[in-house]
Amino acid sequence: MKLTNQKQPKTTLASYLAVCIGAALSGLSVSAVAEETAAKSDVEVIEVRGIRRSLTEALNTKRFANSVVDSISAEDIGKFPDKNIGDAMQRIPGVTVVRTFGEVNGVTVRGTAPEHSMVLLNGQNVASVGWFDLGGMNRSFNFEMLAAEQISGMDVYKSVEAQINEGAMGGTVNLKTRKPLDMDANTFYASAEAAYHTSAKETSPAYSALYSWKDDAEKIGVLFAYSNEESKVYRETLSNFGPGPTGDFVDTDDTARKSYGAMSSILFDESRERASTQLSLQYVVSDNLSVDLDYNLFELKNNHVNSAMFAVVGFGQMQADSVTENSLGYVTAATSLASGPGYAPLFNNAVLRKPDMQTDALNLKAEYVAESWKADFVIGRSNAEGRTGQTSTWWGDITDTANSSFKFDVAGPLELQPTNPSYLSKHSNLALFHEFTYINYLRDNSIDYAQADFNFQLESDIVTSIDAGVKFQSQAFSSQGNYQDLDVAAAQAEGLTLDNFNGGFVSGLHSAQGRAGSLSSFPVANTSIWAYAEQNKPSAVTVKDYFLIEEDISAAYVKANFSGEGFRGNLGLRIVETDILSKGSINDIAGEVKKSYTNYLPSLNLAMDISDDVIFRFAAGSTVSRPDYDDMKLADIISESFKTANVGSPDLDPYKSDQYDMGVEWYFNPASLLGATFFVKNISDYIEQTTVAENYAGCGEACLVTRSRNVGTADVKGIELQYQYDFENGFGVQFNYTYTDTSRTNSLGEEVPIEEVSRNSLNLSGFYESDLFSVRLAYNYRDDWIRQNNDSGLGSINDAYDQLDASVVYHVTDNVDVSFEAVNLLNEALVLRHPGFGNVVHSVDEFGTRYYLGASVRF
Repeated sequence: MKLTNQKQPKTTLASYLAVCIGAALSGLSVSAVAEETAAKSDVEVIEVRGIRRSLTEALNTKRFANSVVDSISAEDIGKFPDKNIGDAMQRIPGVTVVRTFGEVNGVTVRGTAPEHSMVLLNGQNVASVGWFDLGGMNRSFNFEMLAAEQISGMDVYKSVEAQINEGAMGGTVNLKTRKPLDMDANTFYASAEAAYHTSAKETSPAYSALYSWKDDAEKIGVLFAYSNEESKVYRETLSNFGPGPTGDFVDTDDTARKSYGAMSSILFDESRERASTQLSLQYVVSDNLSVDLDYNLFELKNNHVNSAMFAVVGFGQMQADSVTENSLGYVTAATSLASGPGYAPLFNNAVLRKPDMQTDALNLKAEYVAESWKADFVIGRSNAEGRTGQTSTWWGDITDTANSSFKFDVAGPLELQPTNPSYLSKHSNLALFHEFTYINYLRDNSIDYAQADFNFQLESDIVTSIDAGVKFQSQAFSSQGNYQDLDVAAAQAEGLTLDNFNGGFVSGLHSAQGRAGSLSSFPVANTSIWAYAEQNKPSAVTVKDYFLIEEDISAAYVKANFSGEGFRGNLGLRIVETDILSKGSINDIAGEVKKSYTNYLPSLNLAMDISDDVIFRFAAGSTVSRPDYDDMKLADIISESFKTANVGSPDLDPYKSDQYDMGVEWYFNPASLLGATFFVKNISDYIEQTTVAENYAGCGEACLVTRSRNVGTADVKGIELQYQYDFENGFGVQFNYTYTDTSRTNSLGEEVPIEEVSRNSLNLSGFYESDLFSVRLAYNYRDDWIRQNNDSGLGSINDAYDQLDASVVYHVTDNVDVSFEAVNLLNEALVLRHPGFGNVVHSVDEFGTRYYLGASVRF
């Protein structure tokens, strides 16, 4: 591989100001997807391979970019530096990851929530429908659906660029797939892998293949790739829920008590299958014209059973002499006695879901290059659909409820023990008593786009080229639930018990964090409950929660690329007009809401050579982040069982952010870097979700109603430190640390931190590489962070979380590798607390350790 080392003369502040003022007066602008480097007077050729080659290539991209960019490079097929794309992103300064089910499914970039970062594929938005029915309906492509083998690298743009699609306050992640004309003819790659999950104690297979061809003249290229991965997702949870809607509870002495309303021991057991298909065609029509056609298909099925033993304090009565309270007066331990027949204070809940998601993307690009200008024309479309079937049942002893009494202790991780565990361990003693749902959730998202980009080379001492372009994007997102709930009374008349769907027992749960008294085993239902629901569902379909959001987005930009004696950069302006039509119903009243807004988004990026190896950077710009579809829907989603309602706000304004970067980077050898960057974001029209108890139609009194609203401003400031060193003896180290200070004004006028953001985060990895081995050990840490949107509906804090991963690759031959990887070696758990209730633990999630053994061949 050849890397170029750019060396330029130094600049003066006066010349820099002249560039900025001159470009501003000309109304020119700058972009950041297609970075242009200044003329190179010296070229240094460096031959590297393996891990060092990946690091060198990534640093090369960062070094010669005009904007604030971090990169990750896969130096060869199948050699992406981490198990999946999300794991790799946590090695980037300023990025922390969000794990909900063990795998990374979101990223927090520089003090902004995951939904405020955009994930693009080859520079374009990709339709997405969320993970499953409980997943957020946001605008960012879910990179869990994309196999790492098909990615040649990614760029994370942290500063604003006129040419990049607007929509990200945090960062824009551009995933790049491989192209056939960039590869050797008849390149072939294949791999097979087995994954073992320690909690599930099961092994799952995965395989992938890629073939790339081009003709001798390198005019025509074809690439085809396919991957399929089966995996086990296993989450064990101990959870406490907030106080019930009735408020205080009364014990056997008629004393009012403040207590948690419910608690549970939960097993989320999922069988996941992910498939990814890619077809790329390239044709060089002439010396001036080339055409690229890319098609990608992503499929994800994750059938799962969520089994739980729930304890509801309000269905019983606390024994007065068993009560222990904390300093805030909340009950942390007690014995809850059954209060009579009809309700089961301790009951079994089974939720079966069959999510099936599919996303495809078709992109056609034509590039025309003339002597002093070039033009790119792109048209494309992306469609996504999600279909999730769900059935839910509640089972308990409703005839002799004394057998459903229980003891609980929530002072630490939940302790929950039935008074008569042997009775409740029998499936036949648990009768259907509350619900039998049969629902199909439908989600659809479509994106159609067309754009034209132009570059004009100039004969100028400062402004070297001008870029300009337009883009038109039309997108629609719809969601609804088709309900065919079963007649519970009819099912009860059949005498159904859990024994009719006997799935045996789960045992040995909560081994890492649970205490001795934790409920670690209980009876569960099997998947035959799904067949029963299908056979007994009513023919009539009731549509609920329907909404449709249509958006037409028109954007135009202009940018100026400039360079001079020791400096380079760009200055730009992007203008975006958004027209929205939201359809649906609230309180069963159908309607529609129209909304339009226009945003003017200037940007400036500057890189100055302090010396041959030291670069000073400055960036400033404005951007927007549109509300999620969840927030914008004209719909209300009501859960009568849990007395909650989620109500949309279609008239929301987008977040607006003015942001600034200033940093220094020292490249003291081709694969080494020492850098620091200071960043600031000033955000207006910040959107907050508020939850208030009110009387809501269809939900009743004391319903917890959640709405989103623009409430005020937010400020983010922080510093990123990055160190990467290649010892040139096979060993190397990567380290980054990010400090982030955030505050926002909430709906009560209070100053509070931004949710999902850790103040301190760091990543440390060390590697060794030889002709035979590549070994890496990677450590990730983030301190506590606020999470507002959790199961309890209350503001909560996640404890600090760290994770240790490892990988070993043995090069059997030049063409054959054998690999071993371990994820979450120490089986770390996610712990969520309620500070407003005496720092009581709300939930503990354990994911287990995953091991991967694989082999690959390439020619």
